Amino acid sequence: MRTRRTIRFPYKTYRAIPCPIITLGMRGPKGHFDVDAYVDSGAFYSIFCVEDAEMIGLDYSKGKRSHVVVGDGNALTVYFHHLPVTIGDVSFNAVIGFAPKLGVGFNLLGRRSIFERFVVIFDDVKKQVSFIQRE
Repeated sequence: MRTRRTIRFPYKTYRAIPCPIITLGMRGPKGHFDVDAYVDSGAFYSIFCVEDAEMIGLDYSKGKRSHVVVGDGNALTVYFHHLPVTIGDVSFNAVIGFAPKLGVGFNLLGRRSIFERFVVIFDDVKKQVSFIQRE
């Protein structure tokens, strides 16, 4: 029987509030780079700023264009790509979107491709988020 791996991240402070923000790896034509993202169980998609796409050498506008309805009911234009990502030491391909007008101030790590691979546990008392690899 295989042991299920648990990867834990301490919360990071954003505007003086501890938040489930993790650093993950993302690979593009320019190589592997670390980026931060807010782990958002309420977001279906992972959506990152276009500056991160440019950093990894990706032309974000060549992705599959879609309109995603966000929390305030407005539609956000997002360009989706399949990219290699790394959480802890687990590497896999994930659907990542890039939005020219992402206005929340941080990247969002949503459920698609991520919550399918991990059980995600938010522990606000310990101020940590855990990713338990699925069997």
